[in-house]
Amino acid sequence: MIGLRRALVLAGLVLGQAGLAQAPKLAPAPKPELAPKTDAAQKPDLAYGAYQAGHYRRAQTEALKRIEADNGDAAAMTLLGEIYRQGLGVAPSQKAATEWYERAAERGDVNAIYALALALLEGPDKANQARAGALLEKAAAAGHPAANYNLALALLATGQEPDAKRAVACLEIAANANLGDAEYALAILYKQGRGVARDEARAADWMARAVDNGAIAAEIEYAIMLFNGSGVAKDEVAAAKLFLRAAYKGNAIAQNRLARLYQAGRGINPDSAEAAAWHLAARAQGLSDPVLDQLIDRLTPEQLNRAAQLAAQRIESTALTSALTTSAEPLK
Repeated sequence: MIGLRRALVLAGLVLGQAGLAQAPKLAPAPKPELAPKTDAAQKPDLAYGAYQAGHYRRAQTEALKRIEADNGDAAAMTLLGEIYRQGLGVAPSQKAATEWYERAAERGDVNAIYALALALLEGPDKANQARAGALLEKAAAAGHPAANYNLALALLATGQEPDAKRAVACLEIAANANLGDAEYALAILYKQGRGVARDEARAADWMARAVDNGAIAAEIEYAIMLFNGSGVAKDEVAAAKLFLRAAYKGNAIAQNRLARLYQAGRGINPDSAEAAAWHLAARAQGLSDPVLDQLIDRLTPEQLNRAAQLAAQRIESTALTSALTTSAEPLK
């Protein structure tokens, strides 16, 4: 049987075929939601409240108090696992994190089961691969969205149609929980007709949902679908806006696509300087485009200098956007 770690990697290659903009993110996928524990009187959850506010040392103290009062408080144990895994207010310790996940998993906490599966998967001991797979299956069976997403990727890597059909079912669970990467992967399967009947309209619908949930790869794919009218009404202006949004997030593919639109004046006002600038931004990331390279070669020294200045501004803007969109946020 294919190893789980290798399966997750291979799944990215499988979904990345057919000229797609980029493969979906692999494990660990979206962070698990950690549900706070409350009593009948709905007292404030001091541990999770402190965690969400970024007061991690206090969150640790309050979680330990909860466990001291109730040795069955699995949610507090999972919270401690997250604190140690990320090194929030404490020195990061995978060993301590795994121990807390183990304790919480033994008490049936599905978030801990999922987190433990990933901890074992990412650990150096390959002997833990089988157990990681079993834990992932268990968390997925319990309806954990991210576990279903990761399990779907592993199933797709086998290349077997029955597994592809099961992967679709897992992705639907994750997608219906608004996981953008799962919605994107499901859209790709509908585009490919893999595990499901090929359906461009449903692919477009899932792709649009993935865009709404922040999947940058979906922004590019949906922009292409809008531009070509594949499964959705043709709308070059909307496509250009999506390429622009993804370009400002630093995606080199989107930057080159946007450059081509500026060059041709499709969906956006023609502007050779912007076209050159966005291509230079993409080329700075190592992505070439022969057609756009010719555009650069035709520029005068003055035009090239101006394009380089604009490219520097675009690169600075994309770095700022990336920093703002990828900054760490506490788990909810």
